[in-house]
Amino acid sequence: MSHQALTRVRWPLDPLLAAAGHPPIGTLAARIGVARRTVTRWRTNGLTDEQADNAAVMLGYHPLNIWTDWHDV
Repeated sequence: MSHQALTRVRWPLDPLLAAAGHPPIGTLAARIGVARRTVTRWRTNGLTDEQADNAAVMLGYHPLNIWTDWHDV
């Protein structure tokens, strides 16, 4: 199976927003060090594994604390 054939999970934004206390998008973006536009895209497309991991860590969490099925995928 080629690398491109693998299905990649996209993590939903809502659990990240909940973990952050439901701040405005601009506030969340500033807290995790990304552009507001990036967070807006995440609302539609979800986060990659790397984005989800980085965002969780920037909020002081492990991704498993935000997405409870992190190890299942």
